[in-house]
Amino acid sequence: MTNEQSNSEYVTIFLTAESEDVAVHMATALVKKRLIACANVCPGNRSIYEYEGIIQLEREVILFLKTARRHVQNVIDLVKEMHSYDVPCITVLPITDGNPDYLAWVDQQVDA
Repeated sequence: MTNEQSNSEYVTIFLTAESEDVAVHMATALVKKRLIACANVCPGNRSIYEYEGIIQLEREVILFLKTARRHVQNVIDLVKEMHSYDVPCITVLPITDGNPDYLAWVDQQVDA
């Protein structure tokens, strides 16, 4: 794998969930379907936003999902099916560089 490949082919998907149980459920389903190589579940976060004209202060869980870019739309579709929010936060962050061995492992996990 060359650096040029790793610059464009891999992403971290950032999303939030209402609870650790929901986050773990979604992450496990995505790993089992080989759509992501791994997930980091980070509980204990506070989100502040406006919804329907009211400022919300909610406890949420953050997930970081690592995958190949070619799986992004399938990940988004499945997360939206499983998610409890009407409009879940799902954003895609490009991985511009990284450990080539790790990125090769990501490929191996999502395409095995």
